[in-house]
Amino acid sequence: MTDQVVVPLRPRTRPGYTDTAALNDIHALLTTTDPGDATLTDIAVILYRTGRPMVAARDIEITTTETALGWPVACAQAGDTSVYIRQAPTGPGLLIEICTKSAAEHDALTVTIDGHTLHPTRPAGVPA
Repeated sequence: MTDQVVVPLRPRTRPGYTDTAALNDIHALLTTTDPGDATLTDIAVILYRTGRPMVAARDIEITTTETALGWPVACAQAGDTSVYIRQAPTGPGLLIEICTKSAAEHDALTVTIDGHTLHPTRPAGVPA
């Protein structure tokens, strides 16, 4: 298992490190070293000092198609998760299907409707 640096999403205090200083440090880092995994860690540390943590961004692709009956279907894909949105075949409502390809994707998924969390389910009394 590799070591990873954990960067909190919300710093507790206002950082004294400015965006300008961070950009200068990142520029110096990229122009004086050969970029690699260690460089990304250093950039994450610089971003943390500014109060702007670096998190992995996921690409999301949206496509539309039609069913065999000609009804529109929208598909949103991000990693191993696909979300299909189409009209319910039995009425005017919507049918939303979420499919994951791995247990890790399933466990990382959060589903809400109107602010109410449906997945992952939480025991009574535990805030979302």
